[in-house]
Amino acid sequence: MSPHIACLLGAFALLTACKTTPLDVVYATDVGAVGDGGASAEAGAAAGGGAGNGGGGAASGGASAGAAGHCSTSGPASYVLRSRPSGTCLGQGAATSIFGNPAYTLDFSELCRGQERAWQLLPTAVPNVFSLQNMSAPGYVLDVQMALTRDGTPVLTYAVTGFDNQHFEVRPRDTFASELRPQHHPQSCLSATATSAQITTCDAADSSQDWLLQRSNDCL
Repeated sequence: MSPHIACLLGAFALLTACKTTPLDVVYATDVGAVGDGGASAEAGAAAGGGAGNGGGGAASGGASAGAAGHCSTSGPASYVLRSRPSGTCLGQGAATSIFGNPAYTLDFSELCRGQERAWQLLPTAVPNVFSLQNMSAPGYVLDVQMALTRDGTPVLTYAVTGFDNQHFEVRPRDTFASELRPQHHPQSCLSATATSAQITTCDAADSSQDWLLQRSNDCL
């Protein structure tokens, strides 16, 4: 896949020139500061962009413009995982346990700032495949529960094991959105539910699998 940069129009207006990142899947990282926005404006902007097979993931930006400025590109890059249909951001939620081992559920919020909504994409040996570490709990990463493969299996955060149920391919769907495929069962995609996330069979027509990966360093 050739890297490319999504320069957005409308509500995702790019206020400065796009720049590449070390990721093979490239996101716009140098944009004006924006505020958190509602789902309708964001979805409208995404719909206006049109679909294409050569997309490179989502560009940074919210649904409503804020004060002009620049996103920080210093330090480790972190991203928010924004569900395109709702405009809300996936983050680490309440503490739970799996067979007595600590874990955390996932939840959504309209407020996308904060460490619990920030994810660091840690590269693996496979191009475009990452471990997604939550910034509020170092050592805890996005994890398909018990490495199950059936539709509806919950996704949570769990201590790093290095297994493929913690490794996700970031694959572009169009100019704006990407899908996240767990590598223990790459036929599945991370899917947003009303309150959390799960895996379901990948389907290009299923918008619950559309994720906008947006640079979170001082951008939201």
